[in-house]
Amino acid sequence: MSNNIASTIIFNGPKKPLTEKKISIPQKIGLYEAIVKISLTTICGSDVHTWLGHRPFPTPAILGHEIVGKIVKLGKNLRFDFNGKKLNVGDRITWSMTASCQKCFFCKKGLPQKCINLFKYGHTKSVGNLGLTGGFANFIIIRKGSFIFKIPNQISDEEAAPLMCAGATITNGLDEANFSKCNFVVVQGCGALGLYACAFTKQLGAKKIIAIDIYNDRLSLAKEFGADYVINAKQENNIIKKIEKITKGIGADYVIEVTGSPKVIDQGIKFLRIGGKYILLGAIYPGSKFVLDSSEIITKCIQIIGMHNYKPEALDLAIKLMLKTQNKYPYKKLVGTQCNLTLDGIEDALKSFQSKKTTRPSIKPNL
Repeated sequence: MSNNIASTIIFNGPKKPLTEKKISIPQKIGLYEAIVKISLTTICGSDVHTWLGHRPFPTPAILGHEIVGKIVKLGKNLRFDFNGKKLNVGDRITWSMTASCQKCFFCKKGLPQKCINLFKYGHTKSVGNLGLTGGFANFIIIRKGSFIFKIPNQISDEEAAPLMCAGATITNGLDEANFSKCNFVVVQGCGALGLYACAFTKQLGAKKIIAIDIYNDRLSLAKEFGADYVINAKQENNIIKKIEKITKGIGADYVIEVTGSPKVIDQGIKFLRIGGKYILLGAIYPGSKFVLDSSEIITKCIQIIGMHNYKPEALDLAIKLMLKTQNKYPYKKLVGTQCNLTLDGIEDALKSFQSKKTTRPSIKPNL
């Protein structure tokens, strides 16, 4: 920890310039805390939405919540990762996007990601000596109540970082829907979440996957991640009929929404077979309203599953699925532009994501 000072990039609110800030790295940490030197942070769509002012957000803040790093200091009682593996200084890790108390009503109900006392990396006000809260920095403090995962040697930093949000969000949604072997899955949106959805559902037993997007380059990438059919929503006149034809009039077993647009939800419901399940993950932002025909949902016995954040088991499953499928799917292609930890570097990364030039720009503090 050079001079015990961390370099950070501070988000001060939409339409306000980012600023650089030096923060002292605490010499003393809690019994269940750790200090991690960040190796790589990937940018998530929510970082860009925050930067653009699409949702309320506490400031000043350090954005970034898809992070890989190495332990430089361990609290005395923090000895094992989620799987019971011994933790040591120098271990390469990722961790749950949230820290929970494990005692409140929601934690006890199996929803630790909605803890009453929730701490969320990259989403919390940065204050004082405990201000190292996000990934747009070269050091971060892991808080008590986080679930740590040692990263297998076979998985690179670039492959591991997006699992902390995008990959685990998908596996959590699949788990909540009790996903099982099936004939057809439709994936609405082929950003990182959609590509994980293609790869993971194929590995978990989907026979055929239909991927939908408006960008041909993303649809081409979806084929590399297991999609059997791709549909450009801007070019196809009647997507519902197209899905009916592919599924021989039955419909899809599961539809996974990861576009972030409420406009696709009504159509997505129509893709489903009787008894199908709609997994709603992307259209999260306030004001994301849509209209559904209740008769269609009731008479087709459709289930709609909404899920936000994830349980730690979901990150564990995402890592394991990646290990099993590394030779099948080009996970490194999910991470594109590499930027350094400077004002210009961060702005370039955010703009790169906004322009759809790359699926996941990355920040390397030591680039």
